[in-house]
Amino acid sequence: MTLFLGLVVLCLSCEKGFIPTDKDELVVEGWIDDGGFPVVMISRSLPVRPKEDKIKVSKISDYIEKYANVTVSDGEKEVTLTGKFDLDYFPPYIYTTSSIRGEAGKNYTLTIRSRGKVLTSETTIPVYGPVIDSVVCNSLENNDTLCSVLLYLTNVAGRKEYFKAFFQDGPALGQFRSTYLGVVDDAIADSTIKLPLLKTIRDDFKEDKRRNFDRDSLLSIKVATMDSVSYSFWKEFSNSTISSYSSYLMSSSTSNLPTNISGGIGYWCGYNSRILTFTVTPGTYK
Repeated sequence: MTLFLGLVVLCLSCEKGFIPTDKDELVVEGWIDDGGFPVVMISRSLPVRPKEDKIKVSKISDYIEKYANVTVSDGEKEVTLTGKFDLDYFPPYIYTTSSIRGEAGKNYTLTIRSRGKVLTSETTIPVYGPVIDSVVCNSLENNDTLCSVLLYLTNVAGRKEYFKAFFQDGPALGQFRSTYLGVVDDAIADSTIKLPLLKTIRDDFKEDKRRNFDRDSLLSIKVATMDSVSYSFWKEFSNSTISSYSSYLMSSSTSNLPTNISGGIGYWCGYNSRILTFTVTPGTYK
């Protein structure tokens, strides 16, 4: 779920003659869950450079916005978020607070003041969370060390719902990463929606290009419902070439994606989510 380093590989490999005009934009990635605290990460868009003028990873920290004024309002009270380093997130700097919790059905307004700019956004936490029927793990053909993971969601009649899946493989951290193509709505007429769970490629571990999960590994899945605006962002992201090689988004080219951030790019999403943690072993789990 981070809008930061994902296009570093693209930035380091662009050839001369194909370099877009740099836009120094503020990139926002923020969310608030039902029952959870808001989390916001802010950075500047990473400029695109040819190989011989590549940006050193040691300088990536220069693009993190560490001195912004960030507030969240639920319409009744407004709370200022505190910035802090947190290695359980990437980029490892977040704005958060324990003074306000998400509540299903409420609207939340995000305001960011930084570098003379004012960014605003509004999102809604859906009233209903996802109804998860089961998870199915299957061994891959000719590879008994990996498993495919398939999630079955129940399409509840009378509700218009949008779903997004995130994951953590290994010990639980603070941040869930976006799954590859893991976004779907309830337009399917059948009462059961199938959602394959596939890993995105980690930019800090590019040699691991496997989409499936290690057998007997610990896996946590976060399945969220969201409003239509948040769905539009994640749907377009999943259809973009960005998502095919990264779970991160930071680049000038991300400005082509839809955004609900006025004055910047990125997203501010309200989630009503369920989290499942299990060992990836072949079988069907209700």
